[in-house]
Amino acid sequence: MTEKHNNKIFKIKELPYLELKYSNSFYECSQKHYHNMLCILALKNGNAKVIIEDKEILLEKDKLVIINPNEVHYSVLDKYSEDYYVIYIERTWYRSLQSLIFNTKDVIALSNEIFDLQIIEEFFNLFEYLYLDNEIIEKESKLLEFLNRIFDKCIDESIVLKIDNTTQIAKEFKSYIEDNIASKLTLTQISNALGFSPYHIIRICNQDFGLSANAYIVNKRVHRAKKMLGEGMDISQVAIEVGFYDQSHLTNIFKKVFAITPKAYQNSVLKEKL
Repeated sequence: MTEKHNNKIFKIKELPYLELKYSNSFYECSQKHYHNMLCILALKNGNAKVIIEDKEILLEKDKLVIINPNEVHYSVLDKYSEDYYVIYIERTWYRSLQSLIFNTKDVIALSNEIFDLQIIEEFFNLFEYLYLDNEIIEKESKLLEFLNRIFDKCIDESIVLKIDNTTQIAKEFKSYIEDNIASKLTLTQISNALGFSPYHIIRICNQDFGLSANAYIVNKRVHRAKKMLGEGMDISQVAIEVGFYDQSHLTNIFKKVFAITPKAYQNSVLKEKL
């Protein structure tokens, strides 16, 4: 394997739906959250615990762990770990690909655990190929070949993700948060605006998003911050724009969700754009 910098994000300008991450060891994400991405995780040695939709899964050698888009999860470092690899694929692109292959508007869920040694070897080979200075069209071809292999072996077309299957209240709540993300939101304020009791909003958030109302808002804020940081916006200004108290508050939450500081993430991403 080519030597890589520790705990860095790598992006490919021509493939904006794709992110790679490498760390010398596993960095836990202790904040309960979800991503609008497919996340494929692997360790060369050691292990860590990933809790996906309240199910504890061991990330270890000779296993891939898959976190499907919008699956609520967090992770815990478990003793020793070495060489941690992640490929992130943005949900919209992934959904379009599945739509063409399976003729469906839904996102079909992958198994959270893949034990196939050939697929695992292909994952590491793919990561290396994407990381190195190869032709872009070949990188994309290798990615598509790998996903096709997973679809052939590890997918059940009857298991779909309920990404859009939310109640009208949940949709109105989501829209309100997105429109008022910089505000210091309260349940009373939100319930008055939407015309539902705070208790109803609490119940709907847990039911439709798998997160408390506050955790959902924090998740929205930190992902909005990630996008703005990737565009080169000043970190302290980002914190204010998305509703955190200050840069320190953003940094604390960002590390719990992405296992990297906002500054380190921004430096990695902007460097790759040069």
